[in-house]
Amino acid sequence: MLPRHTLPPPRLPQQQARRLVVGGVRSVATGGGSSKLAPLGQGVKGLGRPVEAVKSAAVRYREAVGLQVEAFWRRNYMLLVGAGAVVVCIALWRVMFGIASTFVGLSEGMAKYGFLALATAIVAFAGMYTRARFTINPDKVYRIAMTKLNTSAAILEVMGAPLTGTDVRAYVMSGGGPKLKDFKFRLGGKRCFLIFPIKGSERKGLVSVEVKKKKGQYDMKLLAVDIPMASGPDQRLFLVGDEQEYKVGGGLISELRDPIVKAMAAEREFDYLDEREDAEDERREREEAEQRQLEEEAEALRREEERLREEYEERKRREAENLEKTT
Repeated sequence: MLPRHTLPPPRLPQQQARRLVVGGVRSVATGGGSSKLAPLGQGVKGLGRPVEAVKSAAVRYREAVGLQVEAFWRRNYMLLVGAGAVVVCIALWRVMFGIASTFVGLSEGMAKYGFLALATAIVAFAGMYTRARFTINPDKVYRIAMTKLNTSAAILEVMGAPLTGTDVRAYVMSGGGPKLKDFKFRLGGKRCFLIFPIKGSERKGLVSVEVKKKKGQYDMKLLAVDIPMASGPDQRLFLVGDEQEYKVGGGLISELRDPIVKAMAAEREFDYLDEREDAEDERREREEAEQRQLEEEAEALRREEERLREEYEERKRREAENLEKTT
C-alpha cells in the first residue's frame, strides 16, 4: 500500500496575490534597510530638477533679503538704535511706575514725571557706558603707548630718557559698531591705527601703534618704534607684535607713516617760514608805528600853525581896535 503524502491545501488566487504584494513590500523594505532614503523627487522622473530649482531660488532670495536688511541697517542703524532706546525708556518707566504705585502712594504727576526722568537717566547712562566700552579713545591709546615706551629699558637705552611726544599725530579707526549679517546681530571689534613722533635726549623716533578694543579692554597688537640711524638703514624696535602685524591691513601703518615723516622732515622749513613771518610782522608793526608817529607829528604841527594863525589874527584885531580908538 502506497504511503500517503500530505499535500498542501490549494491556495486561492486572492491569497496568492496578497502574499505576492506583501512579499514585494517586504523585499523592498529589507533591501533598502542598509541604505539611506533617497532624496525627494529622485525616484520620480522629471521631479528632481524643479525641486533643486526651488531650493536654489529660496537660497538666492534669502541672500538678497539679507543683503537688503543689512544695507538698511547700515543706513539707518542710528535711527533704529534711538527708537529702541525710546522704547526701552518707556517700558522701564511704565514698569517702575507700576511697581511704585503698588507699594507707595504718590501723586500722579510727581510719580509720572519723576520716574520718566529716572528712566531717561538710566537709558542715557547705559548708552554712555556701552559707547565707552566699545569705542576707542586715541588720546588714551597715546598715553598707554607713552607709558610703555618710558618704561622700556631697550627704548630708553637707544633713544635716551626721557621720551616726549608732540602734537603731530595720525590715526585711523576701522571696524566696530553694531552689525547685522545673515540675520544675526553682533558687535564688531574696533581697531585703531595710531602713529606719532617721539623725541629722546639722544635720538628721535616714530611710533606705530595698533590697538583693538576687546571686551571693553585695550588689546595692543603692535607697538613699534622706527629710529633713524646716522649710518645705515633705520632701526625698528618691536615692543609688542612683529613684522607680520606691521603689514596688517595692506600696510596701513606705512600709509600713515608717510605724512608724518614728511611733516617731521618739513619741520625746519616750517620753522624758517615762521621766523620769516615773524620778521615780516615785526617790520610791518614797526612801519605802522612810524607811520602813526609821523601822523601824530603832522597833526601836532597843524594844530600849532592854527594856534599861531589865531594869535596873529587876534593881535591884528586888537591893533585895529586900538587904532580906531586913537583916531
